[in-house]
Formats: sequence, structure tokens, C-alpha cells
Amino acid sequence: MPRPFGFSAAPRPLAIAGLLLILALGVSPARAADRTFAAGSLILPMDLAYQDSGTLQAYGLLFHLLRLGVPVYWAIDPEKTWHAAPCNTPGDLCAWDCAVEGSSIKCPYPTASPDFFAGSAVVWDDLGGPPGQIIASHGYRGGPFVIDAANSAAARLIADAWNDPALWPGAPWATRSIFHIVSVHEATASFVAPVHRKLLAPPRLAVLADGSENIATGYLRAAGIPQSNGSEFPATTCAPGTCGPGTANPDILTLASVMGNLGNCDSPNQNHSNGALFTPAGEPAFCQLVSAHWNVVDRETVQCNGGSCPGTAAECAGQPITFHGHEVVAEVRAFLEHPVRLVAECQAVVAFENTTPDPAWPYLDDAARDGHFLTIPGTPPPCPCAEPEFTCVAGGCGGGTINCCLPTNVKERGAGLMIGSQPSSSTVQVLRPGATPNQLDGYFATEGGSEPSFDLSAFLGTAYRHNREVTLRTGPNGPGEQDVWISGVLDGGGGGTVSYLGGHQYSTSTPLSSSPSSQGTRLFLNALFDATCMSAEIFLSGFETGDLFEWTASIP
Repeated sequence: MPRPFGFSAAPRPLAIAGLLLILALGVSPARAADRTFAAGSLILPMDLAYQDSGTLQAYGLLFHLLRLGVPVYWAIDPEKTWHAAPCNTPGDLCAWDCAVEGSSIKCPYPTASPDFFAGSAVVWDDLGGPPGQIIASHGYRGGPFVIDAANSAAARLIADAWNDPALWPGAPWATRSIFHIVSVHEATASFVAPVHRKLLAPPRLAVLADGSENIATGYLRAAGIPQSNGSEFPATTCAPGTCGPGTANPDILTLASVMGNLGNCDSPNQNHSNGALFTPAGEPAFCQLVSAHWNVVDRETVQCNGGSCPGTAAECAGQPITFHGHEVVAEVRAFLEHPVRLVAECQAVVAFENTTPDPAWPYLDDAARDGHFLTIPGTPPPCPCAEPEFTCVAGGCGGGTINCCLPTNVKERGAGLMIGSQPSSSTVQVLRPGATPNQLDGYFATEGGSEPSFDLSAFLGTAYRHNREVTLRTGPNGPGEQDVWISGVLDGGGGGTVSYLGGHQYSTSTPLSSSPSSQGTRLFLNALFDATCMSAEIFLSGFETGDLFEWTASIP
């Protein structure tokens, strides 16, 4: 009998140096290649035909498979196409069938083309059906996850514990407040699948305590993804002293902890890697950072000695700088110089992306306090202003010497990204359906809020850096207008990845076929498992080994 397995509370720092060496040698840890899987391999379906109620919690099961030493292959056909109309539309039928290939029964919702075809037997059914059903052939869609037959016995133990509350006393890590069964299939014959990424370690996540952290933690609770100490993320926002390093919620980082030591007014600390996102050695302490709704007012706040700063630096001499919103941006920029990921939603997107360094008092910014992770900031034209969304500001440019047109909405100043309107769900275009963060099956519903989408501005001349194709879901006239789901690399080149989601808060209701708003939560979860730091051939977890399995530095 295997021993029960559980969390160890002691985190292990990320081994970033090894990954940087891999990247420097030009070896991609995320190569896409066809791979043959033997009969007995396990498949976590991710399309609504077989994973409708269990979709979100499939990511929680994936998390624990990785935490307990089972490598998982993410199978995505990079050349897949998106069928925008429901697959059963007369005159516009999908070429593939919905649940059983050869049945001629088409899905009543839009889907992408299958990633691979395989015959299988049902091990677990997310609707609670009996095991053993044989599926002659299914076109698995939506980026399914595959466990090699060599690891299937270990994976089945984990899946059984995840799906059966009667086993939770012996596997307390599987205990969770929100419970759904996750479908698991076993291949009845060998099959070939395009492996986009081999996942080796679970993500150690940091959630920014931005005042709306309960949105992000709600997504994680719905998936069953815990903190690094094994406890659930809380359902509510943080009360003073309840979140941050040394508390019961170590992975929810306060703004103050992210800023680190800011120094004094007359000797500001310009070290942008001394906050809670980093280890004492200056390496990332997390694989991903999430911010659901950090606001621009916080970003533009600077405090000295716990209150408002005096009128001049001389008046503030010797006093500590106790809050600096631009320093949060600088610490995140330094974090993103490593192969990690930022996922931001709603107002947090413009709070980060539109930050412009200000060398004047009290900001005293250097160039590292620049947002614009994905965009080229625009140039405000001189007055008069021909666009209604802009206001002529006397001395608004050129260090107070030029009257120029600035966005009327202060959240758009420094753009970057302007704030777009909410596109109708039926008009949303799906671009690059083979991109990892874009894996989906079925209808997607947009959400409102203060930042439902994002625009580029022809008036300012903003653009995505190097004209990268970073837009994944957009309105009918996009990309660049009503962009809802954006994902790209820092500064358009090497470094970490940034994903932006429009809309204030998506649903976590299931089944997804009747809750299309929950698809936004799925996009969020896709991004968390897409960071490069999860798939390099080195141990990159913030967790210690579970009792049942042993990690190796390199898994062949």
C-alpha cells in the first residue's frame, strides 16, 4: 500500500539559473512535436463533450499531478482552426463530430478542430456516469492533457483521490470546498498527439492583494488550486495582517511587500528586485503573479513617513518613503525579466501597462519604473484636440512647456492601452486558436466592468511592440479595437510573458456549456499553466516532494 501523500509546508525557490542557461543555449522547453502514446495512457479531455462540469477542476487535478511528480503533456495542434458557428449549423457543419467520431452528430456550439483522435475507455466521468464506457474514437479538442502509460498507475491513484471524497482522509491535499468530478479517459490503443509542452512542475502563484484579490482567488478556489502551504486561497479580501509573507496566506502579496525597501526621500532605494516577488538571492520566488483589479489611484500614490509627502524633497529629508505605486510596476518589470508570467485583469491592465516614469518629486522615477510591457506608448499631439476623448492640458507635455492633448480619462494617460467598450459575445473573433492561452471549447461570453476591453489609439500612435500578434480574442473590428484577451512577451522580445484579460469578473459556474462567462476563468487558468518556468527540464516548483513520488532534476 502506498503511503498517504500530502503537502510539505517548506517552499523551495525557483531554479531560474538553470532555465536561463537552457534558453541561452537556444533550446526551447516548449517544443511542439508529434509523440506516440501507448495504450493505457491517460487523457484529461478538455472539450465540453466529455469535460463540461469538471473543466475548471481539471486544472486543479493537473496541478496535483505535477506536484506529486507525474509529468503531463499538453497536446495542442498549432495549426488548428476555429469554427465560429455552432458545429451543427445547416450548411456550415464542422468536419468533426462532437463526442464519437463517425456518429455524424455535431456539437450545438462552436469548437476548434480536434488536437488528436484516440479511442478510449472512461475511467471517471464528470457527470457521475459509470466507468468502463468505450469510446471508439473521439476528436479531443481544447488542448487536452495526456499522461504517458508509464506514469498511468501513479496518475490514477491521484485522480481517484481527487474525484472521490471518501478517499480524502488519506489524501488531505484533495480536500476542497468546491467539488466537481474530473473526467479521465484511458487510451485503448496507441495514438499520436502533437505535444506543445511537457509540464513538470506546478505553478507557485502569487496573487496581488490589490483590493479585489477575491476575484483571482475565486478562480483558483473554483479550480481547486491551493497556496504553497497547502491551504485554500481565501474567499474574501485580506484583512490587515492576514496576507503576505509570514501569514496564513503567504501567496497573497500585499502591495507593501512587493515594493520592498523604498529607502528615504533623500536616498531612495533603486533596487527593484528586493520585494516579495524575489528570494534574497534575487531570483523569482514565484512562477506567476496575478492581479485582478489593481487601481490607477493606488499606482499614482506616493507616501512619505506613512502620510502625504511634503511639497519638496528637501522638506522630506530623512523621512522614509513608505508607499510608492510606481515601484510595484518596477518590481513586476524586474520579475518579468525571468521566464515567469503576469496575468492581469480589468483595471490592473491599464494600471501596469500605462505607467510612465516621472523623474519629478515625489516620484523620482528611473527608467525601470516603466509599464508598457506589451505596448509602445503614444505621443500626445499638441492642442487643439480633434478627438472627443482627449482634453487640452496646458503644460501637459515637454516638462510643462507644451500644451498637448491628453486622455480625459486619467486611467488612459500614458497609453499604452485605451479602454474599449464591451464587445457583444456573438461578435468576438478568435485569433490564433492554436496559442496555448487560447484553448477553449464552446461559447465564450464577454464581461463588463470598468475595463471590458482594450484599444490601441491611432490619435496617439500606440502599437503593440514590434507589431507582435498578441491579440487572441477581440471584437469584430480588431485586433487593436475591443481586444479582450491579449498575451505576449515582455517588450516584444525575450523574458517573461504577460496576459491581459478584459472584463471585471468572470463566472465560475459549471457546466460551462450553460455558463459561457466561466470560459473567461478557463482562459485565466490556461495562462497560469503556460509559463515557461513550468516546463523546463529542471525542478521549478515552489513545493517540496510529496511522500509518494520523488522528483528528479531532469525527467526524460
